[in-house]
Amino acid sequence: MLDFLGAITGIFVVVYDGQHALKFTLGRAREVVGPGVHFKWPIVQRFRVEETKHTTLDLEPQVIQLADDLVYEVDCKVMYQIVDLRKSMIEIDDLVMGLKNRVVLAVQGVVRRRDRRTIRDSASLVAEIKANLATVEEQWGVRILQLGFSNISPSPTTLEITQLELLAKEKLALYARLRDAGLGDASSVALLSGAVVSLGADEVPPSRTTLAAKTRALVEALDAEDEARKKADEDDAAESKSDEDDDEGRMIQSQHKG
Repeated sequence: MLDFLGAITGIFVVVYDGQHALKFTLGRAREVVGPGVHFKWPIVQRFRVEETKHTTLDLEPQVIQLADDLVYEVDCKVMYQIVDLRKSMIEIDDLVMGLKNRVVLAVQGVVRRRDRRTIRDSASLVAEIKANLATVEEQWGVRILQLGFSNISPSPTTLEITQLELLAKEKLALYARLRDAGLGDASSVALLSGAVVSLGADEVPPSRTTLAAKTRALVEALDAEDEARKKADEDDAAESKSDEDDDEGRMIQSQHKG
């Protein structure tokens, strides 16, 4: 009802809780007023009301290429508050759109300098982005309350590339173990690829019987290695327990003597 009467009469404006208004007289910005009913001279004065409570910006997901040419999808959210209404209304025509654009530019600039390892450190990302936005806060009269990432993940193509790289490293490590176990190049490659492959022109592919025998020998060797490791761990644990019992016995004897 107050809003309706204010619009009809044009002699007052209502500012609600969580809002502030900037008063203009003959086009010149005057004082900032808080919640309440404020009277004005029609035509001569006007008020621009703005929300000054905490506001959240949900930015559009961004696709950014890292320093090592991998592509990541980044989703960022920002919570801000207007602390200087005069600056936020005079220094920029559209505060929300301006903040979105500046945050997007800051996120892209920071993320673009990272690689697949440093991109996981979200705390340093947030700190660097906030540092880049410090001038915006001062210039536009806002304060960045919180900034965080709801998603930092590789694109489907990048994910496929990284998985292929990990698979290649695993196969290379397994190939080295097979060679150390005494298998030849052809046998090792055959076990890894699932088919008999000859690497040399004069190398004769091993038969299935030979492959089976060497595979069994390799499995037995690996099992024996695991059993030896488990036994060594059990012996170490038993020795440590025995040392603790001996120390406890010596302490008891010392107490009796005392």
